[in-house]
Amino acid sequence: MIKFAIDFDSAYTNIYKLGSGLVLSEPTVAAVEEGDKGEVKAIGQEAYRLIGKTSKNTKIVFPVFEGEIVNERVAAKTLGGFLKKVRTEKFAPVSVLFSVPCGTTAEMAAKYKNVARECGIKKCSFCESPILAALGQRIPLSDSTPCFVIDMSGGTTNIAAVTLDGVIAGLSVNFGGNKISADIIDFIAEEYGLQIGLQTAERLKKEIGSLDLSDGLTTVVNGRDMERGTPRSASIRAMDLVSTVSKYYDKVADLALELLKKLPPEVAAEMRHEGIYVSGGASDVYGLEKYYAEKFGMKVNVAENGLMNVALGGGIAIGNSELLKKITLKTE
Repeated sequence: MIKFAIDFDSAYTNIYKLGSGLVLSEPTVAAVEEGDKGEVKAIGQEAYRLIGKTSKNTKIVFPVFEGEIVNERVAAKTLGGFLKKVRTEKFAPVSVLFSVPCGTTAEMAAKYKNVARECGIKKCSFCESPILAALGQRIPLSDSTPCFVIDMSGGTTNIAAVTLDGVIAGLSVNFGGNKISADIIDFIAEEYGLQIGLQTAERLKKEIGSLDLSDGLTTVVNGRDMERGTPRSASIRAMDLVSTVSKYYDKVADLALELLKKLPPEVAAEMRHEGIYVSGGASDVYGLEKYYAEKFGMKVNVAENGLMNVALGGGIAIGNSELLKKITLKTE
């Protein structure tokens, strides 16, 4: 049986194949012909390049929104296409471990099962993302040793105190790294009178997104002048984006601090000793470790490869049947 761990997120899909490691990381997006049953023309990176450039006959669809599958047909086509790229054994049965947000309901899990069935997946199981994020950071989890994890994915942010026995206390909020891009679009429009698209905002976030007010990086963006309607460029400094970029991280910190206050004293003491673990695509921002160390007053451990971290944790789980059985979420 071929075993995969899949982080089917609102922004990116990351796939780990047992025996091969990380085999795919592409945007969770599809270009679809107009109409309820329109043909899926492109998926992943190919579809992402079409954002803002399609004709009226084609629409861009994000089949996963805020951690939940919202378009099962397109989700199945997208995930199926990804699996086709990485599945070399065409006729072998497939087993998948899906990463899901904290508090995933049976109804939400059923959508994943429907999509899995359409993709020819014979068996699927689920685990809450903070647990997989902890495994991906090689935290020595046990039933009695808790850790505090903040997983910043594209459409959701999951905050939880976890052990191998499950989530002690946790929450999932319906905004993630995508919010930063949306805030950047608004900021550039207000401050520079320049309308930019999603791809440009994402590039700004990756190239000069920062939480350091002394960051001197600069880049040039192109867009449409909002007054004249003509193309125009502007030079943007990282330090000027800090107040916009920090909105997301400040909100997450506020939620995490509230959750920390509600933990049992023994668990809180352990958190104080070990610190906070941060992962997810949005954890790659420059200056996060120092910024959060000041916010929380304790050590902050940022994942080396935040975007892939949950899939890496899933890879560890699918390679250990006892561990997988222990952390599998009950969805019936």
